[in-house]
Amino acid sequence: MAGIVAINTTNVTVSNNIVYLLSHCMRMLQHRGKAYWKMVVAKKAISGEGSLPPDDKLSLLARKEKLIGKNAIGYLSKRSPQFHSMHTIQIVLDGFFVDTEKLHLHPLIGAAKDSDSLYKIYHIFTKLLIERGQPERAAEFLDRHLRGNLIFKVDDDIYAFRNSSGFKPLVIASNKSKTLSIVASENSVHTSLKDMKFNDIRAGALIALRKGAVEEVLTNLPREAILMDPFEFIRESHVTSLFNNKSIYEIRKNIGREQANFLGCRMGQQIDTAYAEPDYTRPMTLGFSIKYQNFWKKFEMAEGIIKDRYDDADHMIDFSEQVSKNKLLTTGKSLKFIIQDRVRNKKIASVQGTIQTGSTARETIYYLRKAGVNCVVILVSYVPTADGRQVGLYTQNRELIANKYVGKVSSIDELNESVNREIGANALYYNSPEILARGIGVPENNLWFPEWVRFLDYNK
Repeated sequence: MAGIVAINTTNVTVSNNIVYLLSHCMRMLQHRGKAYWKMVVAKKAISGEGSLPPDDKLSLLARKEKLIGKNAIGYLSKRSPQFHSMHTIQIVLDGFFVDTEKLHLHPLIGAAKDSDSLYKIYHIFTKLLIERGQPERAAEFLDRHLRGNLIFKVDDDIYAFRNSSGFKPLVIASNKSKTLSIVASENSVHTSLKDMKFNDIRAGALIALRKGAVEEVLTNLPREAILMDPFEFIRESHVTSLFNNKSIYEIRKNIGREQANFLGCRMGQQIDTAYAEPDYTRPMTLGFSIKYQNFWKKFEMAEGIIKDRYDDADHMIDFSEQVSKNKLLTTGKSLKFIIQDRVRNKKIASVQGTIQTGSTARETIYYLRKAGVNCVVILVSYVPTADGRQVGLYTQNRELIANKYVGKVSSIDELNESVNREIGANALYYNSPEILARGIGVPENNLWFPEWVRFLDYNK
């Protein structure tokens, strides 16, 4: 998962200050990645580890590298670039590649046959698009291998492609004078660019931002069945972004409401109150709590008491996981804190966005019990995470706790029991694809899940 931005302008004042505008847009997308950033202006680039630096430091870097131009692209990521070629070609990616094993046999691969997958795809794509002038075939090739969005620069032109299933959001806007166009990962950037109306780029569209600033649609592939990344609705997209005329905040709230509607009869009087952890699950917790009161009248609505590696300036944005680990390793103290008087002798539900390795949940259980909680229930807003691509890691090498049960359990009920035994809660409840889709407000088959997860459900 990443934040990507492209800017194209014919305005001289904007081009002289393009780094400032680019950094402004990137800050609106900072929640999509704080481990690595990159800016490309004209034919030059600056990059670094960690969050985007403050404007004064960026200005110094821009002057030193003479970053002035009529177009630019920006990139924010949760991890350092996984492809070495990202340091050598002007390209940014939000998504992952599939079926790349035989790209070295492609008839247009040429000297790129020993390169990494990103460069191979870039090389073949530009051969088709630029050298052969075949935008339809270029888009078709890219769509075979990309799940997400790709933006790249060739000289003074910027190209953007959104795959035909609409896996990741991608939006575009131009100002009224048509002297400025911006492409971005999501429409949350509209909150500070009031004179620009952002619209979704059609799934399957390949567009070009040329010298005239206004976008040119090079081709529109036939739309495949929509297959979106459900994690956008859980964690990735900013709460101010809109989907189907609803804010992501409202959608997350409804996810919690639908989960409570399903689990209410199963849980009965199992919990006294629910708290969000991490803070981005507060909308889900609120929706869950409102609905759960229908099943248990003595259930108490409450503010969150469990905090974990979150920035006080924006509770929807987290610091990197490494910051939390370093804090724990260097001081021996967790970033969590528990208000003991609110939880002592109570039955508490911790609403987790997702469970990956289970370490966060275990830590929460430990501190809640240390504070005198009688019963700890883990509620997971997301479906079981058995594949790193489900949470924007784009790797299957991580020790995901649910992955070890792939092929060994046949229902979410069984998985709940198995994972709960490992983490040591009193009970654990994952969300299911069906209930999650209902919360988002889309058909279940419009969301992408690994096959094992897609057909995993609660026993009826």
